[in-house]
Amino acid sequence: MTNECAVCGRSGFQVMADAKTLGLLQEFECGIYSCCQISEWADEQWLAWSKAAHEDANSADKADGPVRPDDAELILVPVRFRRPQVPWYRNPDQMT
Repeated sequence: MTNECAVCGRSGFQVMADAKTLGLLQEFECGIYSCCQISEWADEQWLAWSKAAHEDANSADKADGPVRPDDAELILVPVRFRRPQVPWYRNPDQMT
């Protein structure tokens, strides 16, 4: 894919970069996800990151002084592990 997609307007290189950033490059190359799906997800991630950075900057501006570790609230956050790799597309280094 070297030309622009007629639907999402992204070039092949842009979609490859987005897929790599999202950790979905192998799935994209195997054809599991389309360029339009990758582009949409990349845009959502960028928007979420931008919004979070903006909110973080605003809360830092509103703070009266530096935050002390004893004032911080400890929160446990569940972490979802990444899906296992596609069985037919594995890293040759992991085959041993």
